[in-house]
Amino acid sequence: MIKDVSIIVSAKDEEKSLKLLLPKLKKISSDVIVVDGRSKDSTSLLCKKKKVRFFLDDGKGKGSAQRIGAKQANKKYLIFVDGDGAHDIPDVYKIRKYLKTNDLIICSRQTGGSYDLNIDDSLGSVLRAAGCIFLVFLVNKFFKKRFTDVLYSFKGISRKKFLKLNTKANSFEIELDILISSIKKNYKIFELPSRENARKYGVSKLKTITGINFIFYILYRRFLKSA
Repeated sequence: MIKDVSIIVSAKDEEKSLKLLLPKLKKISSDVIVVDGRSKDSTSLLCKKKKVRFFLDDGKGKGSAQRIGAKQANKKYLIFVDGDGAHDIPDVYKIRKYLKTNDLIICSRQTGGSYDLNIDDSLGSVLRAAGCIFLVFLVNKFFKKRFTDVLYSFKGISRKKFLKLNTKANSFEIELDILISSIKKNYKIFELPSRENARKYGVSKLKTITGINFIFYILYRRFLKSA
């Protein structure tokens, strides 16, 4: 078990996945926090049964949920995990290891592999993959970096440094907000290869069309927002 890590799980209608995920996380950290997007399933009852801390979000989205979790965390470091069970959970140990010498650890599906490119949703998955590559290109060009993935939500940072970022994004743009804000604060960022597995239950909340919002957000942070 890692004594100084709080694991924050963002979830909405992920009860089935959480039944498999929460026991794994509890073996890693004594502070597992589920921030729920007002699910219609029995996520709250499951968390009570598994003795995991549970908080409702404020209805604003994933970014706001992550901030709620960070404020409630009681450990030095934060690791953000999605409730769909797609993250390669043993990599939590690697994230913590690299936090010893870095400020922010982001995980990359481009170097770690992803199930997202699959024949079940060929056109949609190809469009998402191409969109992710284009977003990486934009971030690297505008902020002079060499990342391979800028959207994967599996990441680690100290609680203190996360709160100092003063993130504002409420929806899925939170991943870009964390990364770009860290760049602007000159945080030392390390990219860790990590595989994205197939979700076992439910469907993704992220729609392909959301990529347009990501493009506008990157442009906004580069040309309009000073910090």
